[in-house]
Amino acid sequence: EKYEHSYPHCWRCETPLINYATSSWFVNITKIKGRALKLAKDINWSPSHIKEGRFGKWLEGARDWSISRQRYWASAIPIWKCEKCKEVKVVGSVDEIRNNIETPKNTYFVMRHGWAESNGENWVSARLETSHKYPLTKKGKEEVLLSAEKLKDKKIDLIFYSEFERTKETAFLVAEKIGLSADKIIPDRRIIEMNVGDFEGGPVDDYHKYFNSLEEKFYKNPPNGDNLNELKKRVGDFIYEIDAKYKNKKILIISHEYPIWMIFAVADGLNEKQAVEIKKGNNDFIKTSEIKEINFIPLPHNQNYELDLHRPYIDEVEFDCECGGKMRRIQDVLDTWFDSGSMPYAQVHYPFENKEKFEENFPAEFIAEGVDQTRAWFYYLHCIATAINDSRAFNNVIVNGIVLAEDGKKMAKRLQNYPDPINVMEKYGADALRFYLLSSPVVKAENLSFSEKGVDEAHKKVIMRLKNVLAFYKMYVLNSNLKNKISNLHNENILDKWILTRLNQLTGEITKAMDKYELSEAVRPIGDFVEDLSNWYVRRSRERFKNEDNDKNNATATLHHVLIELSKLIAPFMPFV
Repeated sequence: EKYEHSYPHCWRCETPLINYATSSWFVNITKIKGRALKLAKDINWSPSHIKEGRFGKWLEGARDWSISRQRYWASAIPIWKCEKCKEVKVVGSVDEIRNNIETPKNTYFVMRHGWAESNGENWVSARLETSHKYPLTKKGKEEVLLSAEKLKDKKIDLIFYSEFERTKETAFLVAEKIGLSADKIIPDRRIIEMNVGDFEGGPVDDYHKYFNSLEEKFYKNPPNGDNLNELKKRVGDFIYEIDAKYKNKKILIISHEYPIWMIFAVADGLNEKQAVEIKKGNNDFIKTSEIKEINFIPLPHNQNYELDLHRPYIDEVEFDCECGGKMRRIQDVLDTWFDSGSMPYAQVHYPFENKEKFEENFPAEFIAEGVDQTRAWFYYLHCIATAINDSRAFNNVIVNGIVLAEDGKKMAKRLQNYPDPINVMEKYGADALRFYLLSSPVVKAENLSFSEKGVDEAHKKVIMRLKNVLAFYKMYVLNSNLKNKISNLHNENILDKWILTRLNQLTGEITKAMDKYELSEAVRPIGDFVEDLSNWYVRRSRERFKNEDNDKNNATATLHHVLIELSKLIAPFMPFV
């Protein structure tokens, strides 16, 4: 219950890290066994024998569910254990990581320099050696002194400042105002202005126009300049180093807009997209002489200072135990199928976001995967849904078998025992390949020895016959004066009655099979209908289309209707046709 509403969540890849690792359903999986079996009874499987067979037997056995793996690449299990007293702590969120890091914390404030001459002229001043040309204005000094009043009761211990003239002036004005000695004012080149390269000394707007978006500034370098990721690494190195060096200090950092923006991004471990979000809508992330406080705690991060809960970064996080020992994360990671089974929740960050949308669309209407997933993905999806939502994760399942080489062996690049799929599609069309596969046993969880002859047959007997019927239609209908007189579907011609009856029969067969998610049963009748349409109806109606009488109008209306309705029926299986 303690961790019920704290779903750990990887900000970067949206993979959840289980917070329920020690909850009752995990420790006592047999408690959900009965519920999982009951919920599984309402799932429709295609083919149906897997429901009680391969999947059902596995579920009924309630195997000892070991979700941990001793590997490296996977989602880390968020369990910390004391090396001394063996106490265990399960961490349910990034905020809990912050709160459990009990090392002495510094308090950080950031301040942008006061209004300088470059701000008034809207010129780029981002080069250290020329920064003396743009000192603070009278207005800027007044701004700084006014803001410094707010710092008097903060008891600042240290000031770090960018070595630019305007930031240096700001730092010493603040120090004088709050009574801080000169030896507590420290310059650091890592927090100097963004290097804009060839845009130095020109209009600020020219620099901004060089990029299509804020996000592009993270990876696109201006000529002879830096991108935002390079700036972010620089300020990240700075704040992590001073945080390791000083303890229980109140520190003021005086810098420029973009470096301060990146310090905030580093503090929260934001990626490029998230960093853009915190600035979006603000012309200036921080105004001149403005002061902001940063809640900085060292977080597990990658080389770009983005929050990363994977190894090796997460393994660096240690907690102090009440016994005086150190708590370190257990080395195990999650079975990757547990990640996959958590997909429905993680992909929409449920329940923190999109709660209503998720619950309206859960369980999934259907899923489809290989037969080997009945004891992996399907199983994990169902168990996790039972535990979290007291629900099945899916209503219908289509299980496919494995496509083998024509000789019955497993397809392998090494053996080159299969035709290139691209060549097959270029030769016969994607729809012929799709029709061949959908009408085969592979969609009934059986293996298929792939044969290019089967694709060729689907192409000739279904696709080409349909195209021939269409060509006939165009020749005798679209180019005739009867084009706009297609109306009569109620006539006594036996051929028209027959083909319309066959169309209705086909509609019923496809609908019945699709309602059961039985794809091969839905697809196979299409070939028989196309043969009837081409070899029987069209061939025996040729003379009717050539005549200029009412019977031609009847045949035209019938063929038009059949082609339109047939197009709708085959669309899920042969969309290009």
